[in-house]
Amino acid sequence: MNIKVGASSDVGRVRDANQDAYLVDAPLYVIADGMGGHAAGDVAAVTAVKVISDEAGRVSAQEPDSLAALLKDANAAIWERAQSERAFQGMGTTCTLVYASDTAGYIAHVGDSRAYRLRGGGLEQLTEDHTLVGRMVKEGRIDAGEARTHPQRNVITRALGIDSSVEVDLREIDLEEGDRLMLCSDGLSSMLDESAIEKGLAEAPDPQAAADRLVDLANDAGGEDNITVVVLDVAGGDGPAPAGAVVPARSDQEPRVDTQPDAKPGTQSISAVSDDGRSERRQRAIIRRRRLVVSLVVLVVLLGGGYAAARWALDNSFYIGASDSGAISIYRGIPEEIGGLTLAEVERETSLALEDLPESRREDVIQGMKVESLADADTTVSNLQDIARAYRRETAPTKGNP
Repeated sequence: MNIKVGASSDVGRVRDANQDAYLVDAPLYVIADGMGGHAAGDVAAVTAVKVISDEAGRVSAQEPDSLAALLKDANAAIWERAQSERAFQGMGTTCTLVYASDTAGYIAHVGDSRAYRLRGGGLEQLTEDHTLVGRMVKEGRIDAGEARTHPQRNVITRALGIDSSVEVDLREIDLEEGDRLMLCSDGLSSMLDESAIEKGLAEAPDPQAAADRLVDLANDAGGEDNITVVVLDVAGGDGPAPAGAVVPARSDQEPRVDTQPDAKPGTQSISAVSDDGRSERRQRAIIRRRRLVVSLVVLVVLLGGGYAAARWALDNSFYIGASDSGAISIYRGIPEEIGGLTLAEVERETSLALEDLPESRREDVIQGMKVESLADADTTVSNLQDIARAYRRETAPTKGNP
């Protein structure tokens, strides 16, 4: 059996850096979506795929648990680095791995990146989202359409690196000639519904065209997050297996060596995010999408999770909000109240008040404007100050008017 591969990744239209990484090293195919701020998210993702690449020789179809062990080793490496280096505290990453050989197929999975299989014109999601809304869908409380727009859709309940141990989902899959498998970060699945993903996969003539097309569609839909897609075509015969490529998310990190003698277009493009492109997107990004791990109370009450994940969530979550008096501040924590408990505290006060802003902006602040980091919070406050100044000019009385 021969596996043909295509891969593509893009920073998207909102983010100023790409924190995704992927690995192509037959029979292993991996995608990781980092989180934890500008410096840490991509470090976590690249660490995960690097550990998996280094230990790939240990795995076999006869010992499926060896695949879960890869993710657990990656978890340990990320956790240990986060504990030893202050700059990386709180970092984590999703990780979805497909093992595809002549005799077997397996998936090892943590987080909300996804694996799909297109067979006979029908698309099937092969992984379960480790998110709050994923659990709600599983329990029948909301449907998949509602999950895509739910205000808590970014609340992750399981990831590599946020605790000293991690539970890994492991499942066996059957592979047939003509199957098309896809791994993707949530920058794709959050932008496109399954019918659009199915169409993009089915209509492309080859895996590279499919990967490129899906990334383009996600960007056309808004590109609110980094988008990474790896597509595998299961074909007959004994064609050459693709060589390994560990591909980091950011072009300003230490470059990785692509071990493929003839690199795929997707491998070339993933590491080519120019400084000019990042600057342009930074100017456009006022409020960036924030990935959260669920709070302590949600974990304990709903999911039975641990303290470390909850502490990570609260210590590494920020938003701009308003007090009862209307004073606007930067808060550490989350704006939602769980069970009547407030899970935030003032990190930094600002000179702004709700009355300084036009009404169209006040509701955003009242609801809580989630941001990626304290630096992003400062940027958002600066933008709000610009809006406030413009609002004062617009509402100030002109000469000759009372």
